[in-house]
Amino acid sequence: MIIDNSVVRRNFSFIFLLVLPACVVAQKWEVGTGVGVNQYKGDVMPTYKPLVVRPAANAFVRMNFSRAVSFKAQGMFGGVVGKDKFMKSDPYHQSREYSFNATLMEGSGQIEYNFLNFRTNASRIVDNWTPYVFGGYGATLIDSKALLKTDINPSVFTPYNTNKTEQVMILGVGFKKQWRNQWNWGIEFGARHTTTDFLDNIGYSAGNFTLLLPQGVVPSDPKFQYLLKYQIPGTKVKDMYYYTNFSISYVFYKVHCPTRR
Repeated sequence: MIIDNSVVRRNFSFIFLLVLPACVVAQKWEVGTGVGVNQYKGDVMPTYKPLVVRPAANAFVRMNFSRAVSFKAQGMFGGVVGKDKFMKSDPYHQSREYSFNATLMEGSGQIEYNFLNFRTNASRIVDNWTPYVFGGYGATLIDSKALLKTDINPSVFTPYNTNKTEQVMILGVGFKKQWRNQWNWGIEFGARHTTTDFLDNIGYSAGNFTLLLPQGVVPSDPKFQYLLKYQIPGTKVKDMYYYTNFSISYVFYKVHCPTRR
């Protein structure tokens, strides 16, 4: 499958068009970076497995509009993994033995709501920490490498690669605290809901079990008939992945906006 670059450009353009006007009017803004782990949930692993992780890292720019609301533009790079063998109590997954590893490049825009009066003097009480919730939207480029059995020789696993673009809806919770004068640290957990069902290359389209095949490969290829036999029930929910991270950011207090002529 060819990556739809026009979709990616539209999403990233939308994110940065929101960020740039904020730079002009923001009283303070911050830049930061973080490290963490990704987890996957989908057709290969329909049960959330918090210990099945792959490393990830992110960088972001946060615009603080008010004491309650912030906007964050973020880029994340990491991976996810899914293996049928991790579903030990399910004989269908154990028989299929499908597995995949995917590299993710995500760009997103997020709105954060702070519950406390974090780092502002808008009232008598100034809190140096706050929990917050966030939501957003983004696009993810996915380079996936899978191993599957075949009818030709079920004892030999065949590799194949796919590339795709997924749109993601983001929801999560976080906690941030002032560290030093102009430094914050934070912890964040966010779920990414994909808009299609093929993060793991297998899923449902219009209610039918479908394989996402490499470019130029036809569905009648005997290598992929083995997967079609295992239309495991109960996995019609769209694929998801989760990003948990620890971050450090630097706050710029003084931003001088140009005066109007």
